[in-house]
Order: sequence, then structure tokens, then C-alpha cells
Amino acid sequence: MRGLTVVAVNVEPWSPLEEWVAYWRSKGADDVIWATDTDQSVVRAFQVRTLGTTIIIGRDGRISYRDGGATPYDVLKAEVLKVL
Repeated sequence: MRGLTVVAVNVEPWSPLEEWVAYWRSKGADDVIWATDTDQSVVRAFQVRTLGTTIIIGRDGRISYRDGGATPYDVLKAEVLKVL
């Protein structure tokens, strides 16, 4: 989507980033920025409590949406459209 940057952060430092990226690319996630949170600083900054947490940050820098599990596509799309 134009105007959207997706950053996927692997919070399992024991899981090699290359394997994680390969898995998600096999699912069609090609236009994503990938990173590993080796020191848990992202986990702490965003108070992530569960794997699969989705956080949407608007252009104003505020969190506009978050959940702690698998986000259904229709919900994710609607929330993203709100901040574009």
C-alpha cells in the first residue's frame, strides 16, 4: 500500500533472522523491512507481552491500533486505512 511501511520485528533472538524472513516471504510478505530485537529494546519500548503482537503507528507517531494475537486481515486492512 502506498504510504505504508511494514516493519516486522523478530523478538526471538535464538531464531535466525534468515529463516524467519524465508518463512514469511514464502507466505507472500515481500515488501517488509525485517529486524531482530536482539536486546529486547523494542519489546520494552512497546510493552509487547505476546508473540504475534500487531502495532500500527500513525504518521503522528502515536499508536493507533494494537492487539496481542493474530489480527484478521479485514481488521488489519481497516485499521491501516484509517491512518493512511
